[in-house]
This record gives sequence, C-alpha cells and structure tokens, in this order.
Amino acid sequence: MKRKPVPPAPSSLDRVWTVRDAAPLVPEPEDDCCRRLVERADVPDRGTASAWLVFLAALGVVDDADTGYARVRSEPSRDGLADAFRENVFLVTESLAALDDTEARTPADVFEAVRDRVPRWERAKRDNWEAFWTGRVQRRLDWAVLLGLAERDDGGYRNSE
Repeated sequence: MKRKPVPPAPSSLDRVWTVRDAAPLVPEPEDDCCRRLVERADVPDRGTASAWLVFLAALGVVDDADTGYARVRSEPSRDGLADAFRENVFLVTESLAALDDTEARTPADVFEAVRDRVPRWERAKRDNWEAFWTGRVQRRLDWAVLLGLAERDDGGYRNSE
C-alpha cells in the first residue's frame, strides 16, 4: 500500500532519526505516539506528527502494527530509505519520472505530469485541490533531493540518476 502523507523535508536525515527515536519501542496508539513526537522531537502539532508517523512507516523505520506505531531499531542507509520512499509513497515514482536529466522542472510542471493520478475523491474533497496537490508534489521532490533521487537546479528540480 502506498502512503500519501509526507511531512515537509528537513535539512538533513538526522531529523528522520530524531523523530523516529521519539516513537515508542513498544506499539502505542496513534494519539499517544503523536503526543510523544510533539513533546520529544519538537514536531509542531498533532497533524504533522501523524504525517511523520505514516511517512516513517513508509520508509520502514517505524512499524505500523494493529496496536499502534513502534520504532524499528535498524537504521537503513540513505539508499535504503530512498528505495522505500520510491516504493511506498504515493506519486513518488511518477513524480521522479516527470523530471528531466538536464532541464529543471518546477513543482507545477511535475504536478501537471501526474495530475491524472490524483484520485477522484481527493479532487472532490477540496476546492483548491490543484494547489494542495502541487504542494504535495513539491514535498515529494524536496524529499527526493534529500534522499539523492533528484537535484535542485535553477529554481526547480531535475533527475539526479
């Protein structure tokens, strides 16, 4: 299952480990885990904490069990995180495929290339769905840069592979 929530990309992967380390070792319900992330990892609010939990589960550094979320003790490499990101986060593969090797593309350019993949129900639930999903695409691109899958160039993004 591909996950949709993606928190804003931090400036370094150290933030991933800080937030992951705030999650419990023994599964706890989402509300308890969100409170821990807010209190221990300086995550600004419950909504952002929830996005972090779902995203960290997609990266494989937090386990999403029936009883709640729990920290995974292993620490995958940057390449391992990049592979999990590409495989488990909605629209990452398509967003990366929309990048060019030489010419920078803006988040709006990439959104136009992937807009048909946004589910119909997501389009219907908000009036500004294009702006909302352009922002979501930009978050994916920012994470792709952090994980070595893309590069920032001339106000946009381009493929780094």
